[in-house]
Amino acid sequence: MGSSEQTKKSLEKARAALQAETREAVQVSRGLTDNLVEASRRTWRQLSLISAIVLVLGLSYLAILVYGPITTNFEVQKKKPGLPQVSGSSIPAVPESGNLLKILDQIREAHYKKDIRLFIAAYSSTFPDLMQKQELTLKGWQRYDYLDLNYNVTGLQQKNATTISGIVTWNIKTRDLKSNEIKTFSKEYQVKFSKESGQWLIQDIEALNNKPI
Repeated sequence: MGSSEQTKKSLEKARAALQAETREAVQVSRGLTDNLVEASRRTWRQLSLISAIVLVLGLSYLAILVYGPITTNFEVQKKKPGLPQVSGSSIPAVPESGNLLKILDQIREAHYKKDIRLFIAAYSSTFPDLMQKQELTLKGWQRYDYLDLNYNVTGLQQKNATTISGIVTWNIKTRDLKSNEIKTFSKEYQVKFSKESGQWLIQDIEALNNKPI
């Protein structure tokens, strides 16, 4: 009897342990199933987003093929006839304007470096009062440092094969070496360029205004 009772208790304990393990296995299985379902949902959402992006890109490409590239208002204005404003990064308004801009860049560099040879080399030998301009420039460099110097060119007109005129506006920022005062102003000139021995140079300058900014 004692042995039979002990065997019965052992079987009950084994059955209870088996039931506990079974419940735990069921819970783990349910957790894995839930994770798998969530992963599937996320995958489908990502696939749907990718499909939408591909669809939009496809429609955009089709629209470009059918209607051509979109033209902005700025591009339309740039294509209008007439003489656009010219600067160091602008599209040349006349065939030789690129060479004219190089001359203006040379003057700007000369002011920064205070290189009188580089400065005078931008002017024609027949420029009116060239020596006086050289002296005034040297005096200006003794008094001022150029902190910023840029230009705009408008109204370029080619008179003939060797003469082009236009309006050059210089925007200038200087520092007085004596007072350390900083000034910002603009100077506007009517400039005449001439071609001498295959090189474009400044032939004449007429000051139009001198105004602070």
